[in-house]
Amino acid sequence: MTNLLSKNLNLTKNANHFITKYIKYVKTINPNDVFEGKNDKQILRNKFIFKIQQITNLDSANISLHLTSKNIEVLAKIPDSKATIIWTYPLNSELEKMINHGAYPTIRITGGQYKEVVSGSFEDKISNGFEPYGIVLELHQPEIVNEKIKQFDKLYHHTFKNEQSLVNLSKILMSLFALIGLVLGIGFMFLGFLMTGLVVIIAFFDFNSYTLLLSNSYKPKQAN
Repeated sequence: MTNLLSKNLNLTKNANHFITKYIKYVKTINPNDVFEGKNDKQILRNKFIFKIQQITNLDSANISLHLTSKNIEVLAKIPDSKATIIWTYPLNSELEKMINHGAYPTIRITGGQYKEVVSGSFEDKISNGFEPYGIVLELHQPEIVNEKIKQFDKLYHHTFKNEQSLVNLSKILMSLFALIGLVLGIGFMFLGFLMTGLVVIIAFFDFNSYTLLLSNSYKPKQAN
């Protein structure tokens, strides 16, 4: 995933209302997204957390881009609600080109409610606060799959149409290595290198033969 653009946005009048509704929605479907799923005690125990926001993204919302003749609009939607325009920005040729080439948006939230660790004389405590909401629009371009990788993947799936064909090829190769090991081992022994011959037979023939026996008991999963 390639990040093409990161831009701080000025919220529309409806954006704050939408974020409030979004937080209520997230609490019902994924509470761990709120304050990263941590309560006050967990925040205090974590020595690396000094300040934590209530929400940091709109990942559970449906984010889309709408182009008008003059502007680009960022729309956000959650189930059982209408899409809300949370940002409008003058359209330029660079943005239009990115969007026409398949760039897709993600939104990061800044501000809102937060919990902050405050050091005291005897112990730390949690302070709750609020900052004005802001959002950061990021446009991403999916990675383009290398053509050679696509061709290799196509060849692989054409050659090994199922798991059984791959197992069969492995058995053939193991049989070949076992035969080569046996011939080499006998050859070394014939030339007077008894120990070398035994090592080669054990390393190639015995190992591959044992693996081959194990593979005969393996049953590939059947496709549904």
